[in-house]
Amino acid sequence: MNNIELLAPSGNIDSFLAAVSAGADAVYIGLKDFSARAKARNFSYKQLNEICSYAHRKNVKVFVALNTLIKNSEIKDVVKNLEQISLSNADAIIVQDLGVAYLLKKYFPSIKLHASTQLTIHNSYGAIQAEQMGFKRAVLARELSFDEIKSIKKKSTIELEIFCHGALCFCVSGLCLFSSFIGGYSGNRGHCTQPCRRLWSVDGKNGYFLSPKDFQLADYIRQIKEIGVTSLKIEGRLKSADYVSKTVKAYRLLIDSDENNYEINLKQAKEILSLDYARQKTTFNFSTKNEGIFEPKKSKNIGLYLGIVENKTDTTFSLNTKINLSIGDTVRIVDNKKDKSVVLKIEYLDKKEDSYKILYKDLYIENEFEVYKIADGEHRKIGGLEDLKVGNDKTELIKNNKTLKILPPQPFNSKSSLPNLFVRINNIKWMPLLKNVKASTIIKLSKENLNVVKNFVSQKSVNDLYFEFPPYVDEQDIKIYDSFINFVIDKKHNKFFINNVSQIYMFKDKKSLLYAGQYLYTLNNYSAEFLSKYKINGFCSSWEDDLSNIKDLSKNLKNNLIVYLSGFPEVVVSKMKFVGEIRNKNIKSDKDEFKVVSKEDNIIVPKYPINLFSFKNNLVSMGIKSFGIDLSYIEPNINYLTQIVKAFNNNAYISSANKFNFERKLK
Repeated sequence: MNNIELLAPSGNIDSFLAAVSAGADAVYIGLKDFSARAKARNFSYKQLNEICSYAHRKNVKVFVALNTLIKNSEIKDVVKNLEQISLSNADAIIVQDLGVAYLLKKYFPSIKLHASTQLTIHNSYGAIQAEQMGFKRAVLARELSFDEIKSIKKKSTIELEIFCHGALCFCVSGLCLFSSFIGGYSGNRGHCTQPCRRLWSVDGKNGYFLSPKDFQLADYIRQIKEIGVTSLKIEGRLKSADYVSKTVKAYRLLIDSDENNYEINLKQAKEILSLDYARQKTTFNFSTKNEGIFEPKKSKNIGLYLGIVENKTDTTFSLNTKINLSIGDTVRIVDNKKDKSVVLKIEYLDKKEDSYKILYKDLYIENEFEVYKIADGEHRKIGGLEDLKVGNDKTELIKNNKTLKILPPQPFNSKSSLPNLFVRINNIKWMPLLKNVKASTIIKLSKENLNVVKNFVSQKSVNDLYFEFPPYVDEQDIKIYDSFINFVIDKKHNKFFINNVSQIYMFKDKKSLLYAGQYLYTLNNYSAEFLSKYKINGFCSSWEDDLSNIKDLSKNLKNNLIVYLSGFPEVVVSKMKFVGEIRNKNIKSDKDEFKVVSKEDNIIVPKYPINLFSFKNNLVSMGIKSFGIDLSYIEPNINYLTQIVKAFNNNAYISSANKFNFERKLK
């Protein structure tokens, strides 16, 4: 078997020390800004320096997650962070934003680049392209099966890192706009409010329909080692030191096992993991497609179920359980009816047989609330604290150098001009209705419509036709899309919108014009400059972007920036099989309503479309000349089309309370 790195999460000093003490080979951490786990305590510059020094003395690597999308206005602060990370001698930086990757390559070439799972590397083309872009490692999407990972490893030479344990996002990482749509708090920028863990209603039934179980691959470590994966990653920068310690010990045991003691150690490791106080476990798609990922009738809350609150007074309550509790343990007390919970660290309890009387204060608790254990008390002293004197000091590293000055992004000039209006469809039946509309048509591709589109192209002569690729193309489907590309190019259609770095490689030998779709994120001009080096001729602003940032982008991109003014954004793209109750239904919470579209993948779109026509004149004044109308998820309807085109041409008014982040700003 090959050696494999064990990579542990560290959201604070305690969990960092727990990871090192338990036997992690490497840890990943975040700074105070630009981390996909902004709610973790994270680390100051000085703490980062001390952590790196301490870890390196213990032969442990430190990877810093700067894995969010970056706005134009934030570039200066990002460069400051990159400088400090460089000075700390961290072993690598984990990145989502291609603009950040570009700055690292240009100004900090000695720092190793890891492609975050937020970059959605999910097939061999993506792995190969990431390496060609300068990444040393790809953190693969959690949706992949063992066979897909094996194929990616066989066809590429980049280091591969996979998750082996922890919470799952029900949307493909990097493709989720759900939290951003609901309140502006973007998961792509580290501020996810976890709408997937909410109580949702479908046809009058309530349930946690979008809350998946947790991931666990303990049974497959031997096979993973055999195919040459570089690193096993444990999720959990928001988890306790106790969780980190237990999970690291369990996977350390499995990694270090030989054939003679593997089965015994596997049993022991799984016993340790059963006490991680997390959710029920799933292997997702790893071995077979798991249809039991969701448990809608069970609480979203994690932990070991203990029992219910009984005999509640103003200061105490009783709990009957056979699970041992001690002072210092932490429990979560859940009101399932209102979908709320509180956390209590036990400071006093009185035990009589299997009954506990527990003291509490300043918490809302009622009888029959459920109680879950979520952490053991800190009964043991974590080694190393006496050598790691970082405290809460938030001061920067003291260095006698000024902040690095970087060159401004180059104005983008494409030889390919963009039309004034794009109309995007995912249903060919729209085509006859569009013949009198002065617009270029984008056909949105999916595995389900490829043959229909091919038949249309072979039978009809249509000028100025574009094709848009989905953001996720399964490894086994690459050949199908390759064949489609060759077919339409042979029919004299060579214009394509792409939504993943893998698709840059897909077109490496093709005579084509490429444009960045809304999932090949361009929130800053350095991302655009980097992508332009891979023959990208134009850029779509993200559905979740705001007017202020688009204004900043327009200064460099202008004629090459496309802004969509109307449509149903895909706020979720999921590879999980949703429970039957919600497929092709509307789901509701107290304030929000969405449509679930279940086909090959599961897509969630808002109930009502976005309409931004009232901002068109403002955008034109910025120099933006190209716009989009998205008719996906709308049944072909000439009346709707007529009205929407009139609104674009300022001949009709369509009111809409749904403007996504355009006015309120992307957080």
